[in-house]
Amino acid sequence: MASRPCPVSSLCPRLFRDRALNRKPAPKRKGRTMAGSFLAYTAAGVLGLGLLSWRFNKDRTTFGSASWLKPWDAMKAGLFKQRGILVGDWTGLLPVYYQDTHAITCGESGSGKGACAIVPNMLTARFAFLNDPGGENTAIAIKAWRKKGYEVMVINPFGMFTEAPWALPSHGFNPVDTLDPNERTFAASAKLIAEQLISRSGNESGNSKFFKDAAESFLQAALMFMARHYPKEDRHLGTLFDLAYAGADEWEELLQRMQGRPDCQDIVGKIASAMERREGQASEEFSAIMSTIQQDLAWLGDPVVQENLKHSDVDFAALKGTTKDGKRVKGAIIAVVLPLEFNESHAAIPRLALGCAIQEMQRLPTAREKVLFIIDEAAALGKVTRFPNWLATLRKYNVVLWPIFQNLGQVEDLYGKGWQTFLANCGLRQFIGVGDLQTAEHVTKLLGQLTVKTQSLNHEGKLTESEARRALMDIDEILYAPSKDQLVFTSKNRPRVLKKTPYWVRPELRGLFHRNPYRKKKSPFTFGTSVKVLKGQLFYALIWLLTPHPVASALYLTCVAGLAAHYWGTF
Repeated sequence: MASRPCPVSSLCPRLFRDRALNRKPAPKRKGRTMAGSFLAYTAAGVLGLGLLSWRFNKDRTTFGSASWLKPWDAMKAGLFKQRGILVGDWTGLLPVYYQDTHAITCGESGSGKGACAIVPNMLTARFAFLNDPGGENTAIAIKAWRKKGYEVMVINPFGMFTEAPWALPSHGFNPVDTLDPNERTFAASAKLIAEQLISRSGNESGNSKFFKDAAESFLQAALMFMARHYPKEDRHLGTLFDLAYAGADEWEELLQRMQGRPDCQDIVGKIASAMERREGQASEEFSAIMSTIQQDLAWLGDPVVQENLKHSDVDFAALKGTTKDGKRVKGAIIAVVLPLEFNESHAAIPRLALGCAIQEMQRLPTAREKVLFIIDEAAALGKVTRFPNWLATLRKYNVVLWPIFQNLGQVEDLYGKGWQTFLANCGLRQFIGVGDLQTAEHVTKLLGQLTVKTQSLNHEGKLTESEARRALMDIDEILYAPSKDQLVFTSKNRPRVLKKTPYWVRPELRGLFHRNPYRKKKSPFTFGTSVKVLKGQLFYALIWLLTPHPVASALYLTCVAGLAAHYWGTF
């Protein structure tokens, strides 16, 4: 058997050839060798001192201590571990991850939220819920989910992208099926569905808020009555739509039935009695409440939507790793897909799916691993009343919420004075493209002030140095930042500018995605990917050396520099 050639011999062929022939190696020129060694050690020393100076440099803090996150601090925080949300790249292709609590992303239209944030994470997530207006991200990523053998459920009432190669399924979703009159949480579950049926803008007050609240209460009672007394084939939201638009005689009969049943002496009978009194004593108030109900249920008049909501093919329990039938799954993805033109008019569909999914996550047993909830275009859903509470409590259930907005103004419009608490409960705050003044002002305040050194000439013509304060990034620097950059804040860490990398550039994701259905051409081929990967790996190795205790870092660098100089000096 032929022996494997020594890899070192390829570096010094003449030396090894002489040894094989029992010849003495050619004598080295002493002066040349000493000069080469001296230069090598000098270069290594300068490089080592430069790296140590970079590692242990202290920022000025007289007028402000704001600074960017250092790579060794990111290493200590575990941001380079391949777990959690893929945020962006530090340099080259060196991915940065976040795996702690919830996240929020703000980015104007066309800033790369889908290509650089949503799709890369959907291609790698094992358990995830995705609100996907337009269906683009689902169509791209479904190839990976099928390839990995995941359970894929798509609430797709309008049948988007059902043709090859995407072949999106269209699963039915009936939220009324989640109601069980025998459960202790029966009334609370009905209230959750009623909340998602009534749209909220965040600006309701006075009469408008009263009518919305009254409409919500009646829908809760109607859902409970339906779950108890209607045959299974009639227990769906289409029946609720018919009740809202029923004639006077049918309406009177419904109210009498809701009050007359022995098992309806709870909230159902009381709310029905209140509605009957309003009808007789405050007709204008009654008409306003009915008008609110009819307006918020108008989208249910579409027969296509009604048909899709009559049955349930979606098993939200699969997100926890095991289906309701007890089957253990490798992964599970639930996506809600709507045409962009129906994104707001039919927003109740993703709201209902989100509410039912979260409710399932809060039931025992808890999810066996973290479940990512990506809510793209979250502002189109309107105000989800429970969202702030979910951000504060769902972490213990292994749920990671990730709402995505276009700007902070949308968050403030929906959640009012509590919008900053909304942000504070998100450990990752990602600004992937800032295009408005309000968001830019908030970001520059988050970044803080730093101390800079300034130079000036005094009256004698001599150069003097002093310290001054300035923002880490001014508003104009944020608004006109390079399109490939993003600003990222992670809990208990300094901020950082990271690179945005589209999913088609990442070598580990190749072959896992379909063509974007909104584009006729495939994703563009990019040159230099291998160089970027190598650059990231080399930088990671360097930071690995610089991260430990200062003494250890100095020893590491001294050894590496000495070995490099010795190796160089032998040639």
